[in-house]
Amino acid sequence: MRNHHFRLVNQEVPQTIMESWKRSRKSKVLETLNSAPLVLSEEDVNKIKQRDHLYQSFSTVYSRMEKEIEDCYAFGLADECGRMIGVRMKGKLHDQLREANFYPGANWHEEVTGTNAIGTALAAKQPVTIHTAEHFCDAWKVFSCAGVPIVHPVKKKLIGVLDLTSNDEHFHKQSLLLTKAIAEGIHLDMLNRVHRKTSILKEVFMKKKREIQQDWLLAIDEDGDMLASNHSSKSFHYIWKPAFDWSSYFQQLQNKKRTVSESASLPFLHGQPEGKVHQVIDNEQIIGIIVQLPKHSSQQPTTKMSTQTSQLEDGVIGQSAPFLSFFSKIKKVAPSHVPVLLTGESGTGKEVFSQTIYRLSDRSEKPFVTFNCSSLNHELAASELFGYAPGSFTGGLKEGKKGLFEAANGGVLFLDEIGEIPLTVQPLLLRVLQEKEVLRVGEYKPRKVDVRIIAATNRDLKQMIQEGTFREDLYYRLSVINLPIPPLRERKEDILPLAHYFLEQCQLAGRIQFSEQVVQLLQTYDWPGNIRELRNTIEYSVLFVDEDIIEIHHLPDCLQELRSPPFVLVNNLLDIGTEKHERENIIQMLKKTNFNVTKAAKMLGFSRGTLYNRLKKYNISY
Repeated sequence: MRNHHFRLVNQEVPQTIMESWKRSRKSKVLETLNSAPLVLSEEDVNKIKQRDHLYQSFSTVYSRMEKEIEDCYAFGLADECGRMIGVRMKGKLHDQLREANFYPGANWHEEVTGTNAIGTALAAKQPVTIHTAEHFCDAWKVFSCAGVPIVHPVKKKLIGVLDLTSNDEHFHKQSLLLTKAIAEGIHLDMLNRVHRKTSILKEVFMKKKREIQQDWLLAIDEDGDMLASNHSSKSFHYIWKPAFDWSSYFQQLQNKKRTVSESASLPFLHGQPEGKVHQVIDNEQIIGIIVQLPKHSSQQPTTKMSTQTSQLEDGVIGQSAPFLSFFSKIKKVAPSHVPVLLTGESGTGKEVFSQTIYRLSDRSEKPFVTFNCSSLNHELAASELFGYAPGSFTGGLKEGKKGLFEAANGGVLFLDEIGEIPLTVQPLLLRVLQEKEVLRVGEYKPRKVDVRIIAATNRDLKQMIQEGTFREDLYYRLSVINLPIPPLRERKEDILPLAHYFLEQCQLAGRIQFSEQVVQLLQTYDWPGNIRELRNTIEYSVLFVDEDIIEIHHLPDCLQELRSPPFVLVNNLLDIGTEKHERENIIQMLKKTNFNVTKAAKMLGFSRGTLYNRLKKYNISY
């Protein structure tokens, strides 16, 4: 900081200003900056003014109060990013502020222009006053200003800042109060506008709902928020894109000015299914849309969906706490571009969840390529992953071949069984992750690639690092986000929903059901093979069912054995899962099987590893 900052420190400087200076220094803002950078074109600003509630309310409220506002004040309106979208000022102040780009299109975010009323109000999320030398940049020090954040009246999110700026001699204590009063007027005007448009949109939706009963209907406002629908979230199978540009989409609709709805691809849904968009217009402006989607389409992949995408519901079902916690992380991670490592036991659905991440990302329209690292040796793995030049080796294609990284360019490469990749290939893979370029076998010039890596394994990679079979630097490159998938035995509440889902996939009509005994057995079994074993069990049972009810004798042999005494060994209780009875049940089963751990685990519905853990937990020796 320069000397004026040191001089201010000796006086009473508000904590808000001190913290803002620290942020400004951290952002490397130049104190010699003499104007805010322009980041929006005049065309961009005009488009915002046409549609933006905040600007329209600002314009309306200022015009009402203009006669009462002195010429010495300038008012600026900025959006939530600090970009100025509106200004009202007069006289000499106009010329002074214009030199600093106090003008629509300029960026007054604190990270760019240092301590100032707009940027600091956004950063602190509270009203602020910035006097002369409290500004971080020298050029703003001739002014004093007040900034008041503005929150959306319904959605309660920060949407902008109102700024009052003047020369210091004209800046009075009432300046902040005046700014707050105008900001409150903007807030109320916006509330009226939003309620009016919401009422119109919902009224049109109700009319469409009465007219159209066979399809799904969604009412979406101009911010992309769903205001109403005729479905429950459980029955609706379409997946929203998390980072869709609704502003550009509505601008395109406005430019087309269509009045008749036609079936078209819906870009805000993954897979871009076909549907109709009914425009809702008020004062020649589109204020929202009613989306009409055929219900039958959700059960079948559309022509624009890959076969992989159509299978994504397979196993992505659950209501248990472990599943919901895991899936919430999936949804947070998906929009990013960082590598993800999925770990978990065999059969937990690592590939399914990798496709879910892909589906929820902004790469969903790009390739999704899968490679099983355990399938090839060093030479073949290198050529498959990185490709090869013409004539690189005998038996290769004469024109050469691009590798999987190039095939997945722009999209996602899923490396399954990453723990099995040959040690000699690992440095080559590390180089691609670091440099974002591949070198084909037999070539000397690298090729740039943009690929997101999702890797998966059921092995303990940290243990492999200690054993020298997996590179530590590669592990940390792959596991920027490490997501352990909970095994099915920890998701007991999800067993029946998954079982019913797999049952629906195996039959043309919903006529086959589970008997009560089978339901009880499915919930009690430990599922060492996880979701894959559950799916195989249901498919097996459907093949052998005689009537409309799946009974115990229709299940695979390993599950049929579980209907015997182990579940009624203690006081005829079925509650083997309670610690009160579990220890005695395990001891009795070990005796019954002559201390054959494998057989005892099978009869108890455990995996061997689970039984060993129980023996250790209950201090049972044999």
